[in-house]
Amino acid sequence: MRTASLSRVLSWLAAVVGVGFVVTFLVQAGLFQSLLPRPEVAIPVVQPNHITAESSTVTGVDRQRQPYEVKAKRGWQDEKTPNLVYLELPEGHFRRGGGAQYTITAQKGRYDTRAKSLDLEGDVVLAQQDRFTVRMQSANIAVDDKKLVSNSKVEARFGTGGTVDANAMQITDDGDRILFLNGVRARFTADPGKGDMKP
Repeated sequence: MRTASLSRVLSWLAAVVGVGFVVTFLVQAGLFQSLLPRPEVAIPVVQPNHITAESSTVTGVDRQRQPYEVKAKRGWQDEKTPNLVYLELPEGHFRRGGGAQYTITAQKGRYDTRAKSLDLEGDVVLAQQDRFTVRMQSANIAVDDKKLVSNSKVEARFGTGGTVDANAMQITDDGDRILFLNGVRARFTADPGKGDMKP
């Protein structure tokens, strides 16, 4: 009986040692880690208390029945004022009555869906192909009327080669009237005439 009991004990110990080797191998191989439940990773939210949307886009038609589009890399709605939408890297596309298109970009912005007003800040660039490029730090756009007002330093470069520097600017009448204000410095260039080649 002692031999039988000793045999059972030894076989039990051999089984335990064998299981121990298997467990040690699995742990070292990292297989248990893959079987363990993984903790949930919290998705970062730009504005925790706001409704946030990636690649936000607002479209509409102005008073002259011309389409416009304002898109942004990210947008979030104001918690207390739902008609205010904050924009990251906004980019506006507008069209004049004659069909010419222009764009305006900035680092950040705020769009009022009720008043259809767009406030832009940080490296604001207004450009119309082959006509002009204007750089400023801030601007307000009345989207329906396509009226732009900037009370920051303005640097305008025209396709004809002229430049205008000022401390404020207004654009009205569908872009036909551009008014520079406060300390305006202008430089215009023109091609020299060939003349009639007579002495």
